[in-house]
Amino acid sequence: MGKSILRSIDAISEWTGKCTAFILLPGIVILAWEVVSRYALNHPTMWAHGSSQRLFAVYYVLGGAYVLRNKDHVGVDIIYNRFSLRTKAVLDLVTSFAFFIFCGVLLWQGVGFAMTSLSQLEPDDTPWRAPVYPIKLMLPVGAFLILLQGLANFCRTLITVISGRECEY
Repeated sequence: MGKSILRSIDAISEWTGKCTAFILLPGIVILAWEVVSRYALNHPTMWAHGSSQRLFAVYYVLGGAYVLRNKDHVGVDIIYNRFSLRTKAVLDLVTSFAFFIFCGVLLWQGVGFAMTSLSQLEPDDTPWRAPVYPIKLMLPVGAFLILLQGLANFCRTLITVISGRECEY
């Protein structure tokens, strides 16, 4: 995979991550409104809790590629950081197979899940009957973005294993 392709994938992950970050504020405001309505005013809403959950789900799914790009995910660094650069890269290559299987299944099943929801124009099961299919469509989109960034990371890791030096692009 060429430098320009890897940089393009990174740019997509950065852009979607930064755009997705704007979903966080409305989710927090809606959730805070629900808490105030429910506990201070004793007047819970029928829409706020589910809406905030859906916004946070989109934030989580679409932000995954950004997290992967910036290596901000949770790891066992106390052990991992003791290894040499090449050993770390080999471990990353070995574990990437589980990553690709997981993301592949997530994408494959996510497409079916989303298409079923879209074909039914699925609403939620509350009296508000808000549409959930747009949220479910984000699952395969997010899985694809994560898979794409994972492929770029895999290529960089392979270069590191072969060269013994950190990939510079």
